[in-house]
Amino acid sequence: MDAEELLERYAKGERQFHSAMLRGVDLKGADLSGIDLSSANLTAAELNEANLTKATLNSTNLTKASLKGANLSGLVQAQSANFTDADLCGANLSKANLNYANFSNANLNEAILSDAQLAGVKFIEASLIEVCLSRAKLNSANLTQANLTEADLSRADITSIKIKDTNLQGAKLRGVNLSSYDLSGINLAKADLAGAELIKVNLRNACLRGAILERTGLQGANLTSRMQT
Repeated sequence: MDAEELLERYAKGERQFHSAMLRGVDLKGADLSGIDLSSANLTAAELNEANLTKATLNSTNLTKASLKGANLSGLVQAQSANFTDADLCGANLSKANLNYANFSNANLNEAILSDAQLAGVKFIEASLIEVCLSRAKLNSANLTQANLTEADLSRADITSIKIKDTNLQGAKLRGVNLSSYDLSGINLAKADLAGAELIKVNLRNACLRGAILERTGLQGANLTSRMQT
C-alpha cells in the first residue's frame, strides 16, 4: 500500500490498517488521528510532524522510521512497538502507553514522554538528551548505555530499572527512589538529586561533581574511591 491509497481510504473514514505493508511510505505532516496500524510494517517510513494522536500502534514495526516532531500524545497505544534506530527528536509521546516497546539506538532528544507508560521498555544506547520523562512509569525499563544528559525524570517511577553505564549528567532526578541501586561509575555531574532517596546505593567511582544533594537520603551509601561532590 502506498501513501496515496492509505490517505484516500482514511479520508473515507477507514481507520483499521492492521498488518499493512507501508515500508518506506512518505506520510510527513499527515493527519492520522485515531488510526489503527497494529502490527503494520512502517520500516523507514517518513512521519515527521504527523498527527498520530489516539493512534493504535501495538506491535507496529517502526524501525528506522523518522517521526521528528510527530504528535503521538492523547492516549496513543503502542505496546511492544519497535522503534529501533528511529528518529523521534522533538516528538510528543506524553501519556502514551508504550509498555515493552523497543527504542534501542533511537533518537529521542527533546522528546516529551511525561506521564507515559514505559514498563519494560528498552532504551539501550538510545539518545535521550533533554527528554522529558517527568512522572513517567519506567518500572523495569532498560536504560543501559543510554544518554540522558539534562533529561527530566522528576517524580518518575524508576522501580527496577537497569542503568549500567548510563549518562545522567545534568539530569533532573528530584524525588526519585534509587535506594540499593548499583550506580558505580555512573556520571551524575550537575544532576539535580534534591529530595531523592539514595539509601544504601553503590556510588563507588561515580561522578557527582556539582550535583545538587539537598535533602537527599544517603544513609548507608557507598561513596568510596574518587567520587567528587
